[in-house]
Amino acid sequence: MNRREAVSRAAFLLGGAITFNSLGAFAEGVIPTDSLPFDAKLLNQEEDLVAEIADTFIPDRKDIPGAKAAGLGPFIVMMIQDCYTSDIQMHFANGLKTIEEVSQTQFQKSFKLLTLPERESIFKLFKAEAIAQKKNRSNSIGAIAPPHFFQLISELTYLGYYTSEIGATKALRYVHIPVKYESCVPLQPGQKAWAT
Repeated sequence: MNRREAVSRAAFLLGGAITFNSLGAFAEGVIPTDSLPFDAKLLNQEEDLVAEIADTFIPDRKDIPGAKAAGLGPFIVMMIQDCYTSDIQMHFANGLKTIEEVSQTQFQKSFKLLTLPERESIFKLFKAEAIAQKKNRSNSIGAIAPPHFFQLISELTYLGYYTSEIGATKALRYVHIPVKYESCVPLQPGQKAWAT
């Protein structure tokens, strides 16, 4: 089984955990359009930036490695290249440019060089935009606009992290070979959620 097949199976298994809105965002990503093709190979140059953005969502914690350690830069770029249309790929590339522009405007340096609080302040702006766009989309009728860049990258970050070995075994509680199925297991305070 290759990585792509493993990810698609994991995504299927996580279907119950993924919100209906996130499935809608993915479905919009696979609707064919007639626009000019985008060269998705250009995104390979942005893996470092994508990894830093993902690491802002899920940074390293005391004993749990974050998104960068889980290899999410290459994973997210691969997902955008292999699973989304040219329109969404271009939309994603424009979102990366916008993050860099906002970073340069507010802090006069690249997003990769920002501290975690500075990155989080930029994320607050993008999150507010994404929420506003979602409300406008639910009230409008007509052509389907692509999901906001912030929504797209956050969903791919969480999907990639919690289906990675680090996310499943270190961030979640993992049993390699479950012995029996227990439908209801009480959680203790501070206990990690189950990966299996």
